[in-house]
Amino acid sequence: MIELLDVGDRVETGSYGVFARFRGAIAFARDAGAGLAVVAGEDKCPGPVQVRVRGCDLNAVTSLEVRPDRVILDGVPLGIRRRYHSRLRIGGLDPAVVRRNLHTFGAALRESAPARSVVFMSESGTGFEAALARRFRRGAGLLLAGDLDSGARALAGLGFGLTPSGDDFLAGVLLAMYAAGVPECDRRRVYDAARSPNVFSESMLRCAVEGCCIEPAHSLIHAIFEGVEGDVVRHTIRLSAVGASSGSDLAAGIHSYLGLCYVGQDGILRPSGTRPADQCANAAQAGYQPAAGCQPAPHKTSGVVS
Repeated sequence: MIELLDVGDRVETGSYGVFARFRGAIAFARDAGAGLAVVAGEDKCPGPVQVRVRGCDLNAVTSLEVRPDRVILDGVPLGIRRRYHSRLRIGGLDPAVVRRNLHTFGAALRESAPARSVVFMSESGTGFEAALARRFRRGAGLLLAGDLDSGARALAGLGFGLTPSGDDFLAGVLLAMYAAGVPECDRRRVYDAARSPNVFSESMLRCAVEGCCIEPAHSLIHAIFEGVEGDVVRHTIRLSAVGASSGSDLAAGIHSYLGLCYVGQDGILRPSGTRPADQCANAAQAGYQPAAGCQPAPHKTSGVVS
């Protein structure tokens, strides 16, 4: 018997066709790639465009239709009982707590990130990977110094993977910008410069610019702002386990941007000669005052609700 576990809040209504198949997941799309929806098993994490099911042979599924109150897989209607609410909602803030948690986050990320993550990119030696590392550090340096357009363009599509490392890093930066209360116009500058023909990267970035993300990233960012060190370590490990390196690369973007905002340095990349973006410096000095209209009301519940 098929059971529908939860549906992401960014899954749009409509009929979908198979776009790509992976181990344990099927990507469906509408209109030649627009409106992505990913049907996945219960071992995958909830996310903005995820439809998680139990007891379903994903290899046999060929059609998906989403309605306001149900999902129809191969003609089988499944009532929607749970929605995954993917948007970050940061409540009160103690800058000292954030700084402490960021140090814990950085240490946990270095321990849990896979070898091919941007966390460990090295410019030493020659060849493609060294050139990739140099380009990545240059792009990250521009972005974190406040040159949002040039930095985002330099990082977009850079690296390996279904969602390249540069795109994952940019998504992490966008989530950190949202959490720090950076105005939408600046977040849109990064997104517009980074837009991708890669359907999966585009979907991830379109969600991130609005503060929407997969559950491990959601839980980690809330732990950084509102949790204790044990929570930060646990959720860092969970996020680092997502994909081959996607989770850790996204985490690197979160850490790099928030580190500039609340600690005054980038604890992972340390790009030469950079300075915190003005909005980050202002946020740290003011003890975090979100820009008017940028931050939703505080919301303390978990990502998935009944």
